[in-house]
Amino acid sequence: MKYNLRSAAAILLSASTVFLAPACAAGENPDYFAIQSETISVVEVASGKDVILEMPRQLSGPILQNKEAATAAALVNTGIAAWNVVSGGAPSGSASSAYASALPPAFYMTWNSVAGWQGPKEYTYKYTVTNLMGVDVIKIKYKISFFYGGTEDYSDREVTDGITKTGKYLTNFTVTATEVDVKWGWHFNLDVNMSHPMNVGTVLKPVALLKSDLRWTVSNMLLTKGGAWTYTIDGNGNFRDLTAEEKTLTEQIPQLESAKTPSISWN
Repeated sequence: MKYNLRSAAAILLSASTVFLAPACAAGENPDYFAIQSETISVVEVASGKDVILEMPRQLSGPILQNKEAATAAALVNTGIAAWNVVSGGAPSGSASSAYASALPPAFYMTWNSVAGWQGPKEYTYKYTVTNLMGVDVIKIKYKISFFYGGTEDYSDREVTDGITKTGKYLTNFTVTATEVDVKWGWHFNLDVNMSHPMNVGTVLKPVALLKSDLRWTVSNMLLTKGGAWTYTIDGNGNFRDLTAEEKTLTEQIPQLESAKTPSISWN
């Protein structure tokens, strides 16, 4: 029995040495914890198909946000305002059921009051961090998805005031992690923060708009950095990556040349 226990302990010690050796070697090299480059890419998958959406689970309870703004011309978020996508280095389980919407207040009372949805439109982003050793220490894929174009359905009710409102609304805006690969000693967090819904159309022809900030942090034992990726979507199906647009505009600005000091002759 003693022999078997000693043999098992030796095998476990040998196996742990094999797995810990690369991590220890990486930890001893400061280049492992230094960032060489960060890259981000995006792929769009657009769909203009009409769809019939099922009632989201959140609508089963009294979760209507921004009740004080629930007037005839207002839009409300019937989803949630913030959620976690990646924590530490693992996908968040709560992100699979988290969403945001921009809808008229009457929608909360009757699910069928808005119809004609199109979508989903999907954008898959890939974010990669490479260290000075040439190792991709963080590789993240996350998907942005939403349905758009929903409008009031008057087929089952009369319009008595002679005025018909026809809007373009948003629902089921989601951000979920599809792939997460974070190496030893590195950490990555990603959270979603939604703006209040906005109407960028008119009172009679409202067009919903949502702005989302994806706040991210990268950290290890030697550094911590972070920022936000900002996107907007509207009821017509338009998607804008404001962070990428700002970066493009900044890169187009020519560098300022330092002023040359005029030479002075004392003769």
